[in-house]
Amino acid sequence: MDEFLLRQFQKEIERQAQFGLIALQDMDEASAGSDGKLFWYSVQGFAVAVCKVSRMLWPESPRLPERGLTLRQSLGVEAGSPLQDRSFLERFEDYEARLEQWYETSENHRFFDSYTEPLDVLAETHMGDRFRGYEMEEEALMLGGELYHLGPVADALEEIGAAAQREMKKPRFDLPRNDPDGEPGPG
Repeated sequence: MDEFLLRQFQKEIERQAQFGLIALQDMDEASAGSDGKLFWYSVQGFAVAVCKVSRMLWPESPRLPERGLTLRQSLGVEAGSPLQDRSFLERFEDYEARLEQWYETSENHRFFDSYTEPLDVLAETHMGDRFRGYEMEEEALMLGGELYHLGPVADALEEIGAAAQREMKKPRFDLPRNDPDGEPGPG
């Protein structure tokens, strides 16, 4: 993989890692201020940033087949990273399909979305009637009965963001410079 292109991916990884961490800070502030809209807005921002990082590191069908592996190696991302499995976040994001399925299959049509646990009213509620939630004590997103713990993901974002910053600080004399018009110039 060309080093100039690798550098651009590293920059975007660092940017999205920052966005994810900012979203986590916003979640904390919104929770402390009991601002539900800002909280769930921040959850959405977090999910988008994590999915973007994951897709860059583990692309589904890249034009450059070696891109994901090269990028992971350059940033020291190991197998089993909590950033790899984005299936929970994709289901969390696929609200409309879940809503249609719920409408067709729910027996009681009780509907709970954008809630935080512990919530006593949910004790008797079927998991299928629970949509997006947040478990305060576990610091985890919820979808039905499934938990997505944010701590390990936040740690991974911090690590990969720091690794990307280190990479960007390394001198790269062989990278082409861009002129003011954005055209590659002599190295």
